[in-house]
Amino acid sequence: MGNALRKNGNAVRDEHNGRRRRRIPVQDPPTTPTKYGTKYILAGRSRNGGIKYPLPVNVEEKNMWLEDQHYFIRHLWQSNFSSPVGEILKTGGANVLDIGCGNGTWLLEMAKDFPESKFVGVDIAPLFPTNHGLENLEFRLNNLLEGLPFEDNTFDLVFARLVGDTFSEREWEETVLRELGRLIKPGGFLEIMQTDSELFSVGKNSEIWNKALLAMNMNNSICEKFENWLLKLLKEKQFSNISHEVVISPIGTWANKTGEFGVAYIRHLSSQMKPQIINQLNINETEYDRLVEMMEQEYNEFSTYRKSHRFIAQKNY
Repeated sequence: MGNALRKNGNAVRDEHNGRRRRRIPVQDPPTTPTKYGTKYILAGRSRNGGIKYPLPVNVEEKNMWLEDQHYFIRHLWQSNFSSPVGEILKTGGANVLDIGCGNGTWLLEMAKDFPESKFVGVDIAPLFPTNHGLENLEFRLNNLLEGLPFEDNTFDLVFARLVGDTFSEREWEETVLRELGRLIKPGGFLEIMQTDSELFSVGKNSEIWNKALLAMNMNNSICEKFENWLLKLLKEKQFSNISHEVVISPIGTWANKTGEFGVAYIRHLSSQMKPQIINQLNINETEYDRLVEMMEQEYNEFSTYRKSHRFIAQKNY
């Protein structure tokens, strides 16, 4: 399911000061592979080693990427999904549901790429387009926690991206996975994609900022140890053939252009979260701006990164 990373002693040259330094996240998996077969994939490289989805080439495109995470996620993974459903999507007749579809960018691409299959997106907010011109795509306003208006065993793939922090731990355990499992056909797939809020390999300023962000999530009953918790929960909820893929998402020029965009994204996120984190840390705006400035000076020194996950599970027959 992708290029597993192998440990080696290779070093890379820091473009800014000429030092030789190990590119830790690119070469060394930060966690031990689990019994679920965790696989690490090189960021921005497809399974055959090529680049299908390159980084943005102009300011307008970069701004679009910052406003819509879809594009950067697609670049990191070099694909829109990891579940083994490519053939049935091409052949036609497959039904796909996207939970928390947002503005619908993922669905619009998928519906165009696989015109013989049908796609449905649901969200509680009307962010999606109403006039998209695609006969095989529809959007609906629904709340998953209230139950979705679909028959049992309807979908070949249920896709849920960046909704990990939408629901509390209790909601995931008692409602979300039960409802998603109901909708999937026996033998069909559930794919959950989530990017960690936690930053890894950080300096002291990045740690202060990140701890505030994680504390805010904890106050909202959001599970921050999503990885092992979800893998265990899937096993308990009528799923099998569970797999887990991880892409290391670098932050800093130590990882060239992909890392540069990682910096831009964290800068964008820190701007969006500014009022909440200022309140959490009990500091003023000037102190916050200085904190973010100091964070950016640490990324290259520590080779900072995030992890992006895809969890794939098959519904039992």
